[in-house]
Amino acid sequence: MAKKQLTLEEKIQNALVPEEEQPFKVPENWCWARLGSVGSIILGQYPKREDATDDDTFIPVISGVAELDDNSITVKKYTKTATKVSQSGDLVISMKNNIGKSVIADKEYCLGRGVAAFRSDCVDISYARHLLSNFKDYLYENATGSTTPQIAGKVLQNMPIPFPPLGEQKRIVSVLESSCADLDRAKELIEKVLGGTEIRKKSIINGGVTGKLTSFWRKIKGISRDSWCTKPLDSSDIHESFGNWLKQSQCVGTQSENMQDVQVSVPTLSEQQEIASIIRNLLAKENTVITNCQNVLSSIETIKKSILDRAFRGELGTNDPAEECTLNLLKEELQNQ
Repeated sequence: MAKKQLTLEEKIQNALVPEEEQPFKVPENWCWARLGSVGSIILGQYPKREDATDDDTFIPVISGVAELDDNSITVKKYTKTATKVSQSGDLVISMKNNIGKSVIADKEYCLGRGVAAFRSDCVDISYARHLLSNFKDYLYENATGSTTPQIAGKVLQNMPIPFPPLGEQKRIVSVLESSCADLDRAKELIEKVLGGTEIRKKSIINGGVTGKLTSFWRKIKGISRDSWCTKPLDSSDIHESFGNWLKQSQCVGTQSENMQDVQVSVPTLSEQQEIASIIRNLLAKENTVITNCQNVLSSIETIKKSILDRAFRGELGTNDPAEECTLNLLKEELQNQ
């Protein structure tokens, strides 16, 4: 029996998200629509096993999220005959594991069951990518499987999205990519600082127990570096705090289990106490730096989320109320489906 053809009014009714289901208000010339109504969703399907090949002259296969990098696609499998295909410019979306992760296709790919593709003439693909990133909660709330979460095609089809005019979509993308690029650069620099924490701590301790940090102190006190002498690590002439730093330094390796056999260079008792104090103060400052960096990282994520939230509410100050309402654009899209 032939499937009943829906009228345009029925298509519009199915495409629009009822007011009670809309997560938040959007500008008057926007509308809330289902993702599947504003474009095509191509669900993946594994190619036949006998068509699989390692020959990279054939069609590359995206099996799942493992092939989706941050901004590119890396494949290891190829097929002689494709089943479901994404085109260059389509948005390839993970349907399993890291649900909603997406990358814009740079060429034609065969889609495996772990992914789908989104294609549209009325939705900017970069806008769609940001949408999926910001509305992942919806995808996970509708996922099945606790160990390996995954979503069905209908979840993606029915996903409610704020649908602004195409010009506004592009302006939103421009703001988001500019802002996020700046924030990502800041995040990268902070992560480099955090990545060097252990190296800096070791440098502080080694600088202390070798006398580098007290060279100016010795100059003021009129004490020569020649005042240092070699003693066993368990010597009573070694102050406890200085000894503890020595044991954490590169000056003391696994020379011997017997502390009497471990010989170290030791300053006067007063310089040992000065070194221990300097190390404590510098490490305390280093810990403050670490805490501040971690707080800034958290703030960066909060700022990014705030920008995304404002973007999809039409609150970036870029929306032009004079632009045609997207309801008309939706009607045109539905007429062509």
